[in-house]
Amino acid sequence: MRRFEYIKPTSVQEAVKFLADHPDEAMVMAGGTALVVMIDQGVLRPDYVVDLGGLSDLQGQDSSNETLHLGALTTVRTLERDPQIKERFGVLAEAASQVASVRIRNVATIGGTVSYGEPQTDIPAALIALNATATVVGTEGSRDVAVEDFFLGPYETVLEPGEIVTRVGVPAPSPRTGGCHMKFTIGSPENKPVANASVVLRLDSSGRCEEARIVMGAVGPIPLLATKAAAILKGEVLNETAFAAAAAKAAEESDPVDDLRGPAWYKRRIIRVLVERGLTWALSRAAAQSQ
Repeated sequence: MRRFEYIKPTSVQEAVKFLADHPDEAMVMAGGTALVVMIDQGVLRPDYVVDLGGLSDLQGQDSSNETLHLGALTTVRTLERDPQIKERFGVLAEAASQVASVRIRNVATIGGTVSYGEPQTDIPAALIALNATATVVGTEGSRDVAVEDFFLGPYETVLEPGEIVTRVGVPAPSPRTGGCHMKFTIGSPENKPVANASVVLRLDSSGRCEEARIVMGAVGPIPLLATKAAAILKGEVLNETAFAAAAAKAAEESDPVDDLRGPAWYKRRIIRVLVERGLTWALSRAAAQSQ
């Protein structure tokens, strides 16, 4: 492993100032699940590693004002196991439970997962499906960015030099809302998925679809919000025919490439199945909320 200088800031302000002063030489570490591996493999060669672990401003969670606020250092394991998250934000807990292994989930953080910008990761898909927002802090102040607008390309985000994610806000789902996260992986659960999908459905008082959000991962350069597929469902009575049509449209909206996990046509078939099954589960959960 290449030698680097380890920096342990004592505040968010100290961290962002150091990062702004060393935009090309410094990299951020939260859980370190991806960074350490990439440094060890020689993919990344930073002169400085800025460890955000232990910063109190990046820790904790609360649900005031009907929004769940998660500090950037909240671990994926917490997302998976926290009773409140499991009850009120089930699609996020479900996505978290499918991330790699328990060993990784114990260390990986929500802030690091979002900031990394990997197209295959489960958590961003669920956050986009839930209309989540990331708070970004830099030397010029803070700004809120919708997670669906956060990703620009593979491993590329809206973060400017000297900026870090400090927390993620997730609005509480309305009544009669249900969600589901599904993925398909070949081999070990720690392998990157062929495809994943997070879906959220909100029903009106008559049982028709008031809103649908369908997000696909690993089948494009960024997590993809399938707006055309969702439009098929809005205002409709939801059934197998509607779900099949929406899933087919979602597959058309996907943008996979041929790689070691399979050819593009295969990934489109997989995402079609995941979306259709996810919608079926989401409807059953939304209907249960109506009772």
